[in-house]
Amino acid sequence: MPRTLFEHLSPDTGAKRILALDGGGVKGVLTLGMLKVLEDELRRRAGGDEAFRLSDYYDLIGGTSTGAIIAAGLSLGLSVDELIALYMRLGPEVFGRNAGDGVFLESKFESNKLRRALTSVLATKTLGSQDLRTGLAIHAKRIDTGSPWVVTNHPLGIYYDPAPDSGIFPNKRYRLVDLVLASAAAPTFFDEVVIDIEFDEKRRPIQKGLFVDGAVSANNNPSLQLFMLALEPAYKFGWKSGADTLMMTSCGTGMRRPTVAGKAFQGLPPGMRGVHALRAMIYDTQVQGVMLMQALSQPKKPWRVNSEIGEMGGACISGTPLLDYQRMDIVLDSKPKPRRRGDPAPPMTPLERLLGRELDAATLNALDLLDNGKKQNLDLLLEIGLAVGRTYVDATYPDPKFDMPEWRA
Repeated sequence: MPRTLFEHLSPDTGAKRILALDGGGVKGVLTLGMLKVLEDELRRRAGGDEAFRLSDYYDLIGGTSTGAIIAAGLSLGLSVDELIALYMRLGPEVFGRNAGDGVFLESKFESNKLRRALTSVLATKTLGSQDLRTGLAIHAKRIDTGSPWVVTNHPLGIYYDPAPDSGIFPNKRYRLVDLVLASAAAPTFFDEVVIDIEFDEKRRPIQKGLFVDGAVSANNNPSLQLFMLALEPAYKFGWKSGADTLMMTSCGTGMRRPTVAGKAFQGLPPGMRGVHALRAMIYDTQVQGVMLMQALSQPKKPWRVNSEIGEMGGACISGTPLLDYQRMDIVLDSKPKPRRRGDPAPPMTPLERLLGRELDAATLNALDLLDNGKKQNLDLLLEIGLAVGRTYVDATYPDPKFDMPEWRA
């Protein structure tokens, strides 16, 4: 029988499991491919129960931007297949046609199209909905105050259900669709999301918050913030650290270091230079998050951080690992286009070797676009995600010591 929300959140019900989901636009399909392999393996361990969902296993699922969409769906008990179907529909519908220039005049895409697509799944459910089957954390950035927000459905959270005379709108009453849209409101792609924050004695809004994508903070990779949620007393989770009592699966959306030729960068208008700098900052915070989480653990398959420190194998700076942590992701390699007909083809990239076939340079380059909602690209992202998942997930990962007690019985 699935655990109740109380059993998932209580610090007294055994080991805890966290699923952290990065942002990345339509590349969330790659994440779903990895999660499909993960769900299939855990379902096998659960005795092949078709009703099994990742929300039955993970005690806290948190995400940013596209990761917030997936996290909300999983926490409501959707299967990975159901979310894949949503993304295959969402990609062409939301990203099929530009609504603006995406830099100077208007956001590139219509926010209402994304809202309609998400409402088909999230409806009018709130953060306090009893339909949420496990812990949920959504990351956004309140741009008017400069504050990164993480909202959870933990009933002891300070803002979850504040006193009626506080004037603060309870987190439990926020609609999931509004929170997810706030997390996914990527600058230049979508308009900011406005949410009522405080009310007067007659319940009239007196303060509104302007929210943009949670990636415009240190939380595009939300793993460090989720780790803090679990352990920092102020967040009220009160979970215990240790490689036998706390585990985290951190899923990326495919990574590529943003680069640009110096002269090309100098020739860009100031707005585009700012956009490129923002993308580079997001990449840096993602890698920094992976590096720190690996430094606090001993992952079975470490992620290569950079050429200076490599994969950090055995570099647990805390002495004793504070959790069982595993990053699942892939570098979205690109390659140069042939200059002349008849030139020798460049060597296969690790990504191509994983798939067992060559891809042309244009196809590889397009994989890292956050808004490439074309069916061919989505299908390829899903294929990559499935292949990546199979390199991490098997009978030994997730570690069987975190299997549900009833599975062992």
